[in-house]
Amino acid sequence: MMEASEFKHRFLPLSRRMYWAAWRLTENREEAEDLVQDVFLRLWMQRDTLPVIENAEAYCVRLVQRRFLDLRRVRHPEASLPSDVSLLPSGDDLYREAELRDHAQQARRLIDELPENQRRVITLRDIEDRPYDEIATTTGLTQVNVRALLSRARKTLREKFGDLVI
Repeated sequence: MMEASEFKHRFLPLSRRMYWAAWRLTENREEAEDLVQDVFLRLWMQRDTLPVIENAEAYCVRLVQRRFLDLRRVRHPEASLPSDVSLLPSGDDLYREAELRDHAQQARRLIDELPENQRRVITLRDIEDRPYDEIATTTGLTQVNVRALLSRARKTLREKFGDLVI
């Protein structure tokens, strides 16, 4: 029987990786968080019957992918999935994925350093993919102001990110 402490030690450190896999699939923060939470709940409920897992990260990411596909089939049965769905990176892509993850972390840190209004606008538009009119309503700004703040934020990020990558 797997104790709670062993479960936490083994699986909780993988939550960030599971989240990014879920976000890549859903492209939505809330859906990705829900998907990861659902997988954790299923892992916890099946903790005593889990097979021997050599690579817990790969196992958990695969669970996220399978759960996403299951939910997609239930919610959108009319949507067909391509038969060659390959969601895990190949061996050649692992280095590129690690590099992209590092860049994503750097970008997140740079976004966090932006002034509050720019950070909020860029998060709503570029991360949560909200339309301009909704951002204007949410923030109390005009659409012109939203576009101006977004432009300034993107310019700042391009400049700062370029300095980090080069």
